[in-house]
Amino acid sequence: MGLRNEYSYDAFTGEDVIEEVEENHEMVPLDEESWEDWHSQHLLNIWMGIRGYLEDNGINNLMLQRAGYNDFLQFIHDFSS
Repeated sequence: MGLRNEYSYDAFTGEDVIEEVEENHEMVPLDEESWEDWHSQHLLNIWMGIRGYLEDNGINNLMLQRAGYNDFLQFIHDFSS
């Protein structure tokens, strides 16, 4: 069986070949709640990583004292849109 055999020729030039239909998928921005739901696991992992890093290095008293998880979500959402 070679590269140019009758089977491959029929497969690529025959009438049975289905043309690909191009679909138009527009990127629609998600509202804040849907965005949070979609990325919730990643956002929580990042938040816990930041908090752990700050505690491990003893600088949690200096940074993010008054910032909570919701503040973090708002900050990340604002910069991702």
